[in-house]
Amino acid sequence: RIKEVEEPMFILSDYWKINSKTNLNLNVSYQFGKIGNSRIDFQGADNPDPSYYRNLPSYFTSLYETDEAVITTTDPGAFEPGGLGGTPKPDAVGAANANFLTTKQVDWQKLYRANTLSGSSKYVLYEDRTDDKQWVGNAILRSQLADNIVFNAGGTFTRLKSHNFKNLLDLLGGTLYNDITLFGSGNQQQSDLDNPNRQVVKGDRFGYNYNLFTTRYNAFTQFKFTYKKVDFYMAQSFTHNDYEREGLYRNGYYPTNSKGMSKRVQFDNFGFKGGLTYKLTGRQFITLNGSYSTIAPSLRNVFNNARVNNNVTKGVSAETVSSGDISYIINAPKLKTRLTAYYSKISNQTETSFFFGDGAGIDDPDTSVNESNAFVAETLTNLGKRNIGLEFGIEYPITSTLKVNASAGYGQFIYSNNPSVSLSIDNAATDTNTNPVINYGDTHIKNYKQSGMPQAAASLGLEYRDPKFWWVGANVNYLANSYIDIAPITRTDRFFTDPKSVNGSAFPEATQARANELLKQEKFNDFTLLNLTGGKSWRISQKTIGFFASVNNVLDVNYKTGGFEQARNSNYRQLNQDVSSGTPAFGPKYFYGYGRTYFLNLYLNF
Repeated sequence: RIKEVEEPMFILSDYWKINSKTNLNLNVSYQFGKIGNSRIDFQGADNPDPSYYRNLPSYFTSLYETDEAVITTTDPGAFEPGGLGGTPKPDAVGAANANFLTTKQVDWQKLYRANTLSGSSKYVLYEDRTDDKQWVGNAILRSQLADNIVFNAGGTFTRLKSHNFKNLLDLLGGTLYNDITLFGSGNQQQSDLDNPNRQVVKGDRFGYNYNLFTTRYNAFTQFKFTYKKVDFYMAQSFTHNDYEREGLYRNGYYPTNSKGMSKRVQFDNFGFKGGLTYKLTGRQFITLNGSYSTIAPSLRNVFNNARVNNNVTKGVSAETVSSGDISYIINAPKLKTRLTAYYSKISNQTETSFFFGDGAGIDDPDTSVNESNAFVAETLTNLGKRNIGLEFGIEYPITSTLKVNASAGYGQFIYSNNPSVSLSIDNAATDTNTNPVINYGDTHIKNYKQSGMPQAAASLGLEYRDPKFWWVGANVNYLANSYIDIAPITRTDRFFTDPKSVNGSAFPEATQARANELLKQEKFNDFTLLNLTGGKSWRISQKTIGFFASVNNVLDVNYKTGGFEQARNSNYRQLNQDVSSGTPAFGPKYFYGYGRTYFLNLYLNF
């Protein structure tokens, strides 16, 4: 996969000094270009990804018998509390011959061969393209109302047109590619019903094709007051967001609500912020800040399935953010230090993700949806988060050439409530049900940890700067308390529901104790990184030449930066069987940091 970004920006600025106490800064910018993320598309052929679950040995070693008659004969306790709801049936031969063992990289020759033999391409290289055009204009006014009062005000206007589509990059030896999807049936297979069974070549758009529009107005005012012992400020803001989608294809799943303009979605939001600085002495201060604001959801969360329809996410609304912090600061000639305590609360947030749910038990009589296995868009609404913590930093010159700095932070970042979960299922769309959304109820994630960041960290650094214009530095960083991103759907009440049951009863083998084990959030191992930096400069004939070099992760530590639980095993039985196999086919996926890396920068100033 390759990501290409070409987005030049042009900026025109004007600084107007109205008088000795007031000035106005005007800016206009225009940005355009493209962002492309390439990948392989395929149809009527095997998945070429070596890490695809059916290409791995773990798929064959995690198989189970599904015939209940056979299961009850071989293991009568399988359907008793604590059982597995099946009997292990590993395929040792399949595991020994798994594709991954012989093909750990994409087999490009196989792809070209398949395309050449069939004429039309079974595999192609394409990119998910985003072509943005954005105008931004803003004005910032600053006025000295009095010796101790400063007034700031500003406004911003933004207009964005974002064109999103699939762009075919390479037919990989074939002559054409069919613009259909094989997941649906009949008209559902068509990307564009106005141009059915279309065949595309290099440079063509296919799959999905739509525009997103954003119009945003923002205005703020701020008053700053300065006194001998205390400074303080007050600020307020207003933001208006206007969102629209324009479908350029009439999608086969959504023939009546995919092409043309969507309804306009608007949000009006306000924000208030204030703070003060109390001067204990000329070098010691206490600062206090607080804010409350409402924030419009992103385009992605307003149109949660924008590639195929104009539907607006049910229950989407502006989120609210309240925060506060207090700091003690020392700013002496040598010693510089800061101690900060902070708190923030986020409410009513919306998040969207996509996955294939296997055994999700999607059965809703109100919408006539009955899909045990389906590709779904999962949306969380009314999501709450709470962040609280402490931060400390210090810097001290030991000598005129040697400086030490240290910092530490400890926080608790959790989900603060049990948000609502809904699933959008394309396969369930009909002429009468153009927005097939299933309400899954609440997901019980309160007090689970947020992912994506260490919740404890410490750093110690030394820097030596020689009078002869060379320097070297070292930093030791300790990072801890990082957690995996959990799958909300497995924490709903439907996780225990047998999708094959007539009356929606729970799996007979399910126990709360085992569920607690399966759903325990994984905590990553703590790790320590050593980084080195250095540089040197020379002055030659009124020119400066030099270099900067760094070595990161000197000890070549192997560490996880993040990861997520796969939501494919959407019910208790499948997750229990997969984990109990010892080699789960749908275990968590992880992201790893770089090993030892090197960087060198040479420069010339004249």
